[in-house]
Amino acid sequence: MRLSLRSKIILTLLPLGLVCLAIGGALGYRTGYTALTASIEQQLTAQREAKRQRVESYVRNQLRLTDAAGGFPVVAEASAAFLAALKAVRAAPADPAAQGAADTALEAWYQKNFVPRIDRIAGGHAEAAKLVPQDPTSRRLQADYIARNPNDPGRKDGLVAAPGGDAYDQVHARFHPILKHFVDSVGFYDINLVDPETGDVFYTVEKEVDFLSNVKTNPFGRSGFAQIVERALDPRNGGKAVVQDLTPYPPSGFGPQFFTAVPIVVDGRTIAVMVAQLDIEAMNRLLTDGGRWRESGQGETGEVYLVGEDRLMRSQSRFAQEHPEALSADLKSAGLPEATIKGIEAFKSTILYLPVKTDGVEKAFHNQIGVARYNDYRGKAVIGAYGPIEVAGLRWAIVAEQDSDEALAPVTTLRRDLLAAAALAAVALTLFALGCASVFTRPIRGILAAMVSFRDKRELRRVPVTSSDEFGDLETGYNAMADEIDARDQAIRVLNREKEQMVRSMYPATVAERLQRGVETTAETVSNVTVAVCLFDGIETPDAPISADEARERLNALFDVLLATATACGIEPVHALGGSYVAVCGLSSPRFDHADRTLAWIRESARGVSRLGADWVRDVSLRFGVASGDLDVLVFSAGHAPYDVWGRTLGVARRLAAAAAPQTAWVDESAFALLGGVDGLQPCPPVENGPSGRIASWSLPLSQAVAEAAQ
Repeated sequence: MRLSLRSKIILTLLPLGLVCLAIGGALGYRTGYTALTASIEQQLTAQREAKRQRVESYVRNQLRLTDAAGGFPVVAEASAAFLAALKAVRAAPADPAAQGAADTALEAWYQKNFVPRIDRIAGGHAEAAKLVPQDPTSRRLQADYIARNPNDPGRKDGLVAAPGGDAYDQVHARFHPILKHFVDSVGFYDINLVDPETGDVFYTVEKEVDFLSNVKTNPFGRSGFAQIVERALDPRNGGKAVVQDLTPYPPSGFGPQFFTAVPIVVDGRTIAVMVAQLDIEAMNRLLTDGGRWRESGQGETGEVYLVGEDRLMRSQSRFAQEHPEALSADLKSAGLPEATIKGIEAFKSTILYLPVKTDGVEKAFHNQIGVARYNDYRGKAVIGAYGPIEVAGLRWAIVAEQDSDEALAPVTTLRRDLLAAAALAAVALTLFALGCASVFTRPIRGILAAMVSFRDKRELRRVPVTSSDEFGDLETGYNAMADEIDARDQAIRVLNREKEQMVRSMYPATVAERLQRGVETTAETVSNVTVAVCLFDGIETPDAPISADEARERLNALFDVLLATATACGIEPVHALGGSYVAVCGLSSPRFDHADRTLAWIRESARGVSRLGADWVRDVSLRFGVASGDLDVLVFSAGHAPYDVWGRTLGVARRLAAAAAPQTAWVDESAFALLGGVDGLQPCPPVENGPSGRIASWSLPLSQAVAEAAQ
C-alpha cells in the first residue's frame, strides 16, 4: 500500500515530551555555542592585538636606535675618515700586478660563492664580471675583505684590517671594532655607510657583496637598499630615520631584508647615509613567540602572521617551520604555482614568497578590524582575527588564525554531550517513533548526504530512487538537478580555460597576469629590456614591382626566419608593419643578458636570411636599430589591437634603424654599455633625434654573419 507523505509524517510524529526535550537541548546548545565561540574570538583578538603592539614597538625602537646611531660622533668621525681614506687609496698609483691578482681572486670567489645563489633565483646564468664592482679600488678592497678574507662565510666581520696596510686598512682597523660592537649590542644585522654623492657603500660590518658596491648601478640599483638611501636623503624627511618594507636583496641571494636609514650630518652638511640592516628573525620571533606556539595558548594550528600590501607574507608561517612537507602538499592542493612552492622549500621560508589573499587580509587592507571564518592560504577552514598595522609609513595586515576544527573542538564536545544526554532521556519516548523515522528519513538522509558531499568536496553524487511516492519524486528531481549542475560546471570550466588561454595569447605575461586578477590595467612599464627594430629593403623595388601573392610569399619567408631565430634566442616578437619588424628581449621574463640575446638574434637573423638563397643575399638587406631601457606596454580598449609597446626606447631603436646602413645593426649608448666588449662594434656619428637631442651610436656590420652562413 502506498502511503502519502502526510501519513508518514503522522506515523513519525514524536510525542510532545520529545519535542519539549529537543527544544530545551537546542536552547542549551545555542547558549553554550555562543559563549564558547565568543571566548575563541576574544582569544584570537587578544593574540592579534598583543602581536600588533609588539611589531609596532619593534619598528619604532629600531627607528629610534637608527636615529641615535646616526647622531653618534664616532659614526660621523668614522664616515669622514673612511671617505678620506678611500679617496686617498683611489688617488694613489696603482700596482698592475697586485690589481690583477685581486681581480682574479675576486672573480673566482664570485663565481664559486655568489653566482650560484643568483642563478638559483633568476633561473639563468649570471656572469661574475657583470656583478663585481667596476671601480678597480673597489674590486681590490672587496678581494681583501671578502675573497681573501680567511674567515668563514658569515664571519667575515672578524677581519679587523686587511694586510695591505694602506690608508683604508688603517681606518678600518681603528673603527671596525667599535662599529661591530655597536651592531652586536643593539641587535642590528649589519651597518652600511653610503656616500650620498657617489652612491658607494664605503663600509659595512658584515662584508657581504654590498661592501664597496654602488647603490645607483646594477645589479643593486633597484633594491630596497637603494630606495631607502634615496628616501633618507629626501629633505622632506627632515633628517629623521626612515624604514623600508621587506624586499628581496640581491647581495643576500635575493633573500628578504629589512632596512632603516638616517643621514649623517656634520656642520649642516650630509656626509654619509647610515643604513641599518635589521634582523628579520627578531621581528619573526615577536610573532611566533620564539616558536612556542603551544605554550602561548595557540594550540596545534594557531599562528599570527604579517602580510604586505603586495599580499606576500612578511613573517614565517608556522607550518613551514613545523610541518614543511604537509604545507607544500596543502599549497599544491590550494592551487599555488609549483615554482612558488619550490622557492618556499628551497629557502625554507614563506617571507616574500607565500601569497596570502584571504578574506581576512583583504578586509584588513580596507581598514577593517574583526573576526571571521574563511579559508586560509592552505585552503583550510579557519577562524581569524584580522586588522591593519600602520607604523612609520609601513602598511601591513596582521592576522591571528586557528583551524576551525581545533578552535571549535569544545563546541563539538558540547554538542556531543548534549546529544548523548538528550538521547538517554528520550529513549523511553522514542522507541516507537524511531522505527517510523528510519523509514521516513532514509530518502532525505541520502539526499542530504549527497548535498553535504557537494558542499564540502564539490562531489556530485546521485542518489538511488527507493520509492514511487513523493520521496521518489524528490530523489528523481535531485538527480536531475545534479545532472544539470554537473553539466553547467563543466561548461564553466571549459569557458574559464578558454578565457585564460585567450588572455595569455593576447598579452605579455605580466599584463595577462594582472588582467586575470581583475586589475584594470591600461599601461605597464617594464624596466631593463632591449628593443630591436628591423627594417628590410629589397622585397620590392620601383624597378621590379611584384604581385601581392609574391610579396606575401617573400614576407612569410622573412618573418619565418625572424620568428624562428627570435624563439631560439629568447626574443619576443611584438609586431610587423610595412617594412619593419619589432622584437623585445626581457618583456615577459626578466633577463640579465637581454642586450646580448638581442645581438645574437640579429646575427642569427642575418645568417638565416642568407640561407634563403643567393637572390636574397643580392636583393634583400636588413637594417637594425637596438636600444636598451624602459618600455611601456599599452593595453587598448575594445575595437583596437589588444596591446602595443611604446616609449622612448622604442623611438630610439626606430631612429637608429632608419639611420643604419644596409646589413648593419646600430646600437645606442645604453645597449652598448650592457654589451661590454663585443667584437666588431665601431662608433658612428651621433644620430639626430629631433627635440630629444643626439643619439650616441655604434655600428656592427652583419657581413661576417652572412659570410659564415654562406660557408
